[in-house]
Amino acid sequence: MRSYNDLDVNARNAIRRYQPMLIAIALVAELFLAGDWYGFAAVISFVSKSLALTASQAGFAQGLFAITYAISLFAWGPLVDKVHAKWMIVGGLLGTGAVMFLQGFVTSYGELLLVRGIIGVFDAAVFVGTMKLIAAWFPPARRGALMGALLAAYSLAITLDFAVGIPVAHQVGWQYFFGGLGILTMIVSGVSAILVKSQPQDVGVPQFAWDVSLVPSAKGTKNLAGVFRQPWIYVAALAIFGDTFAISAGATWVIPTFLTVDHISFNSAALIGSIMGISQVVFLLIGGVLSDRLRRRVLPMRIGAGLATISGVLFAVAAMTHLPGGVLFLFAGVSGVAVFSGGAIFSMVADKYGEELAGAAIGYAEIGGIISTFVAPSAMGFLITRTHAFVDGFWLFVGVEVAIFAVLMLFVKDYSFSQTELDSSQQVMDL
Repeated sequence: MRSYNDLDVNARNAIRRYQPMLIAIALVAELFLAGDWYGFAAVISFVSKSLALTASQAGFAQGLFAITYAISLFAWGPLVDKVHAKWMIVGGLLGTGAVMFLQGFVTSYGELLLVRGIIGVFDAAVFVGTMKLIAAWFPPARRGALMGALLAAYSLAITLDFAVGIPVAHQVGWQYFFGGLGILTMIVSGVSAILVKSQPQDVGVPQFAWDVSLVPSAKGTKNLAGVFRQPWIYVAALAIFGDTFAISAGATWVIPTFLTVDHISFNSAALIGSIMGISQVVFLLIGGVLSDRLRRRVLPMRIGAGLATISGVLFAVAAMTHLPGGVLFLFAGVSGVAVFSGGAIFSMVADKYGEELAGAAIGYAEIGGIISTFVAPSAMGFLITRTHAFVDGFWLFVGVEVAIFAVLMLFVKDYSFSQTELDSSQQVMDL
């Protein structure tokens, strides 16, 4: 296999020519993956009223998605080396969009659970395909910023869900919001089918792989079973659990809390939800860039867990007593610190397992996060239903983040890139 430095000028130019387009498509794919995931969370109050759902039922409906998503990540893992990243993205978006459209026609709790579960199957394919695409087209020392940008697109989708979903649901009905989101997702699938190239080999660069010699263990991982023999998959799963717990808890229960305890208007709710998403975008981009600049991976993960704890405390305070609107906007504006470490986590997995297994390894690590997207809304919904106090749910949020921070501080060793690898990657692209 040839590294980037071994390629001639034409081959290098071919790679550089496709990189901007592919990252753009990956960002849009991630945008709709998350948009379809959290579209329900954005309009949960409207759907709950329409279908007469309790807080526990609504939380379970949001969390159920995570179960089928996680199971599907296991199923897609063995197939990731046999199916091109392009077709995983195209097929996943097409299936997700079609079922998302049908979600607008549900009339019962059982039907809602069914479509939420099916969407999770297709969304998992999009995620694994996107991660494989990034690992194939970009060098290790630039993946922190890139994957931070992908996760920022994820958070931007949550922003748009609230910014668009709440007004649409309030004015014309949540059914129209789901239908429109589904149609747009299918359109993106068609565009991806036309433009995406799965790997540099598809544009005439044969026998090519990025140099990951700084991590010898990556080359020693020959098969999927080897993924689980290294500790990094478990470290990543734990860190992702913390990040996505914060995202899911905030997206599902912050707006209902502010509506009930702090008596904000629907217009304010849409704006606050949007600010929370934008905050995540900002801090994911900052965290991704810093993780590459520092040449470290675990340090940003530790910082992220600590900041997530602070975010949970702020929301718990807001759930304890009525606060002025300006304070709530401030809390929403800084809430994105909870996902500061997102880019570093996925980059670490790609570093440790190499290009061939990166998609599968990241998918398996993501299962830790998917579990939390079930646990967070469901467990918090259960506590809120039982105690009739939103604050109890947010104290659970705080406790989870404290535990993850302690594990990362006490039991996980850090590592960094070599200067040689950093210099080599700088020749490829300048982000």
